[in-house]
Amino acid sequence: MLALGIVVLLLVLLFIGMPIGFTLIAVGSIGIYLVGGPDTFTGILSSTAYRSVNSFTLTTIPLFILMANFISKSNIAKDLYDAVLKWIGHVPGGVGISTVFASAGFGALSGSSIAATSIMSKICVPEMIRARYKDSFAAGLVASSTGTLAVMIPPSVPLILYAVQTETSIGKLLIAGVFPGILLALLLSAFIIISSIKLDSKIDKSTWLERFASLKTIWPMVILVVIVMIVIYQGIGTSTEAAAFGALGALVIGLAMKRLSFKDVIKSLVDTTHQTAMIFTIVIGGYIFAYFFTLTGTGQSIMLAISESGLSKWAILALIIVFYLILGLFMDLIGSLILTLPLIFPIVTGLGFDEIWFGVVVVLLLEIGLVTPPVGINLFITSKYSGIPVHKVFLGSLPFVGILLLTILILVIFPEIALYLPNNM
Repeated sequence: MLALGIVVLLLVLLFIGMPIGFTLIAVGSIGIYLVGGPDTFTGILSSTAYRSVNSFTLTTIPLFILMANFISKSNIAKDLYDAVLKWIGHVPGGVGISTVFASAGFGALSGSSIAATSIMSKICVPEMIRARYKDSFAAGLVASSTGTLAVMIPPSVPLILYAVQTETSIGKLLIAGVFPGILLALLLSAFIIISSIKLDSKIDKSTWLERFASLKTIWPMVILVVIVMIVIYQGIGTSTEAAAFGALGALVIGLAMKRLSFKDVIKSLVDTTHQTAMIFTIVIGGYIFAYFFTLTGTGQSIMLAISESGLSKWAILALIIVFYLILGLFMDLIGSLILTLPLIFPIVTGLGFDEIWFGVVVVLLLEIGLVTPPVGINLFITSKYSGIPVHKVFLGSLPFVGILLLTILILVIFPEIALYLPNNM
């Protein structure tokens, strides 16, 4: 009953707008004090903030964020989209497909759902509208596909956080997102082609000279990301070392191409500090909240109830999927991961499901929440930067949410799609 009361308090604080990190710290601290008394309370709080983030592995997060900031401020997104348009924009549905693959490419370069969505909304939506796509369709495609591809194709901060929280391999988690990301891009492209059969959305065919010329400003960054992935996949270095190489490479390339000024570098460092502090505050809060649940024995009680329920493991997995879909409606992705994994992860692994595969599935599930009200942050970002009303963005995103759900279903039926590359590392 105490655990239930603390959860209710958590929901109330979130509902009134308290940041997720501070909410977890506050309610977790209250719960620990009530269960363990003042000695346990001071003992846990005096050491948790340091121990929870004093990890060499967690260094991967600010390094990949720094790499993303350098790349974003190099203004490469527009060049990337123009290059893809020149190569495939002339085929049926080519402008929409270009949006998908440019989003996948920029997602791989940035690793940030919100950053990728904001930038691609400004670039892709006007181009699609000029190609006679409906404004709702164009905005819905960017809102639902850009962020999802950004968190699937490495580097991905949510997958790194999942790996740290569950003590699984960061390298394997990052590589596991590659094939699901490609699968999602192909399914989106197939839907766009079908939707464009009666729509003359093609643009003039570019010459081969124009196509190859369009690559001159993007190939250094693309090669950098490929090298980072090879370093991780081949085990040449750890994911942290690969992230450090990526951040340094993005800085050097940006300066060499005169795409980064000294002001941009300082702004990138400041933005990275802000984003990392936000994530680490949530991590600290998550650990404190997890300590509370450990003291109450809530996790063990839930696992015992599930084991005695008589439900099959597939029925339990279906309930977990529905739970994450509902949770994504009200909470952001990172907060949801930190809050739920201490309880859900032991259940999933206890049922015999692969922890790498589940990481990919749960991140995809929570990403759907970014394009569904009432939180739906990607809907608001797309609306803000494209000028299209939020309700139109939401209606336009509904078919693509269906494709996201189809992707999850395929991954549940064929888990090897996510596991093939990690198993062969």
